[in-house]
Amino acid sequence: MIASSSAASMLLGFDVRAFGRFLIESGDVSEHDWRMAGEVARQNAASPLRSLLDLGLLGEETLAVRLAESTGCARWAPDDETAPLSEALPVEFMRANAVLALDIASPAADVEAAPAMRLVCIDPSDHHLWRSVLGQVGGSAGAGIEIVFGAQKDINHYIAERAELAPAASGAGEDEIDVTAEISQLRDMASDAPVIRFFNQAVERAMDLGASDIHLERFDHRVSLRLRVDGVLIDQPAPPLRMYEALLCRIKIMSGLDIAERRLAQDGRIRMRLRGRMVDMRVSLVPTTYGQDAAIRLQDRARIGEITLEDLGFSAPHIESLVGAASKSHGIVLVTGPTGSGKTTTLYALLRRLITSELKVITVEDPVEYAMDGVNQIQVNPAINLTFGNTLRHVLRHDPDVILIGEIRDQETAEMAFQAALTGHMVLSTLHTNDVPGTFVRLIDMGVEPYLVNAAVEAVTAQRLLRRLCTQCRNDPATRESCRGCGGLGYRGRIAVMEYSGLTSEVKRSIMEGADERKLRETLVAGGYRDMRDHAMQLVADGITDEAEVVRAIGHPDAAEAADLEPRAVTIVSPGRRTAAARGADEGLESA
Repeated sequence: MIASSSAASMLLGFDVRAFGRFLIESGDVSEHDWRMAGEVARQNAASPLRSLLDLGLLGEETLAVRLAESTGCARWAPDDETAPLSEALPVEFMRANAVLALDIASPAADVEAAPAMRLVCIDPSDHHLWRSVLGQVGGSAGAGIEIVFGAQKDINHYIAERAELAPAASGAGEDEIDVTAEISQLRDMASDAPVIRFFNQAVERAMDLGASDIHLERFDHRVSLRLRVDGVLIDQPAPPLRMYEALLCRIKIMSGLDIAERRLAQDGRIRMRLRGRMVDMRVSLVPTTYGQDAAIRLQDRARIGEITLEDLGFSAPHIESLVGAASKSHGIVLVTGPTGSGKTTTLYALLRRLITSELKVITVEDPVEYAMDGVNQIQVNPAINLTFGNTLRHVLRHDPDVILIGEIRDQETAEMAFQAALTGHMVLSTLHTNDVPGTFVRLIDMGVEPYLVNAAVEAVTAQRLLRRLCTQCRNDPATRESCRGCGGLGYRGRIAVMEYSGLTSEVKRSIMEGADERKLRETLVAGGYRDMRDHAMQLVADGITDEAEVVRAIGHPDAAEAADLEPRAVTIVSPGRRTAAARGADEGLESA
């Protein structure tokens, strides 16, 4: 048994460096492994012991045994344990921080000499955690605290078993007190320096890599942090499990969400200044089996404001045709593609070409992605019946020249969009279809009459995003793994590939005849139409991307051949020089 004061001294005075030397001398880890764990710990605001476990350099059982040997405390025997969970620590706190508090007070006569509580630990080096734990259990510890060391899997298993056996609270008031105390504790932890530092570093890392999204996910015994860079998720050093709830709490506080709500999905926004730049983030939280997951979309308004159609990869003839169609007094111009293909960014770049003091421009979006000066922007809110369709009815009374609709999702929105286009307004919008022929079929499937499609649609452009070959290692694959330009991925940045078509008399005739996608494509090709695969293969020939990336983003007629394709060196035909705005375009190309 350890007296309460002795327990505090042992936990708060634990010398992790001395213990590291003990592990090295015992042959459990190498000096290289220990240094690596220390570096990862500094990056993640974690402890070296936690990093050893997370990196798989040391097993939980071995760590528990070595801690017991070095401190003189016992190794916890979960199979022989029968003590109930202590009420001094909330169950969720114990689960999140991998600590176990057990009531072991004895009813015997010598109760004053017996310990009142057993604390099962896996990492005594986390002094911040133990200050919090000892502050909560100090008044409940009675004669003393027994410190033992165990494995996290055993702790989690014991909590899962015992939590089900715990007696129900006697009344709602007690539940409210427990929840309030836990929320207060999480709020305090969310303001701690390690939590703040980790979140800021994660956002800075995302900015450095040009990531569009941050994914923070909770699983059974671990946490995952991934960044979506150039359309692909990349693993990053994750926060320690014990920090996860506090990190989520901080995200909720910053985005104005309910920190007590864990059962329902929530959406919010964060705006913060990092490195002298204002960064906007769209936050989405959803409940999962093991807690809550967070997805954070980064929106760099400064860079988006600089992006042009040229930066996105549009050719001069394509830009001339697209801007010409959108400059007409009325009609519909559609940008199509799957989620993540850069439709919204293209629409904003096109809209920027059209804005003058002579035009009134109104946008209807869900959500408003980027603020634009001189444009009236409206965010729909279905919860109060402010839908796309209802909003468009009111917008038409405000005498707009150009209307941007974030997405045509349903028949009501489609009907209002075509009504606006046929009554003297230019409508710009997006649609979730794969290509130009599929767009016409999709509109008709949504209930738009073929003659209305022919009368209103001025142009359709479909697009995808391809990753650019890294300019530092594309000619020498042997240097790719150590390349700092792309982090060993072989790619850096993205470029759009697209296909475009207006409505010729032949296309209109096919639409009126009810032609399917195949027939429409044949008609388009006969009129000189080039699909996005042609554009993509031209980029391959120019050394901007490779065939493997074309297969990933667009597909391949022969899947068996596609499986064997890998990023490779190519002969550079026309490398071209990119502007600063073009570099910003790589981050601006994101989903609509």
